[in-house]
Amino acid sequence: MKRRAVVGVDGGGTKTLALAATFDGQWQGRGAAGASNLHSVGFNAACAALEQAILAALDGAELAALCLGLAGAGRPEEAAQFAAWAQVKFPNSALKVTSDAEILLAAGAPVGPVLALICGTGSIAYGRTGRGELVRAGGWGYLFGDEGSGFAIGAAALRAVMQAYDGRGPETRLTGLILAQRGLDRVSDLVQNIYGNASPRAEIAGLAELVETAAAQADEVALTILTHAALELAEMTRVVQRQVGEGLLPLAVTGGVILRGAILAGAFRQACARLGVNCEILEVAEPARGALGLARALL
Repeated sequence: MKRRAVVGVDGGGTKTLALAATFDGQWQGRGAAGASNLHSVGFNAACAALEQAILAALDGAELAALCLGLAGAGRPEEAAQFAAWAQVKFPNSALKVTSDAEILLAAGAPVGPVLALICGTGSIAYGRTGRGELVRAGGWGYLFGDEGSGFAIGAAALRAVMQAYDGRGPETRLTGLILAQRGLDRVSDLVQNIYGNASPRAEIAGLAELVETAAAQADEVALTILTHAALELAEMTRVVQRQVGEGLLPLAVTGGVILRGAILAGAFRQACARLGVNCEILEVAEPARGALGLARALL
């Protein structure tokens, strides 16, 4: 007889992680795939990544309940698209489709007021009130927002490099670091290298780690970029906390850019203190565990 399992998925602009577990928690599985943000890779590619991760996590088990926590699926029409796909692909399972922010809230605190911040390729701040209402700030995509995100940091780094090349800005270690990473000899070659890439948004977001490297070498340009990004993230968090309520609140933080960026994370803590954000920061490496809990609740 097949094992019956529940699956929680965290689908983002860079990667997708699925976690599976039997009802008693004695068996667990995991599966990973590429990006599943439909605004980054398109709907079909997103569904392919989701299916790959889910099936790998199940490892032959029977799916009883599924929670998809997806970046880029925060609007009802987007969630409905994925729900229709999942109902066809996994017809005999209970289903919940929600945003990546809601699964992070669940990972931070299953009930009660809680804040959440995602800083990866994109960025968003979320909150849940004591009445269970959800509020948000940011998360409007790279053209309308994503302040403080990996994309915003990477784009600021590229602008700084080009300004230094023109003589409009100070010299920066970012020039050498970015050229070396891209395998280029000339700054002017960066334009075609980035614009001609199949996934320029992801490529630009990937430059955030080089900004951390330069900042660790006391590069003032890189430090300024990270300080500004941290302030933007803290401001989003402050706006959400104002709607969630007073008092010390848990703040669940995730996203590769801030979890792997020690300087950005430190600057964010300082910015929160300056802006009066009263929170206890909890780093969440795998928000998919929140999705797993929401999948269990379906049963």
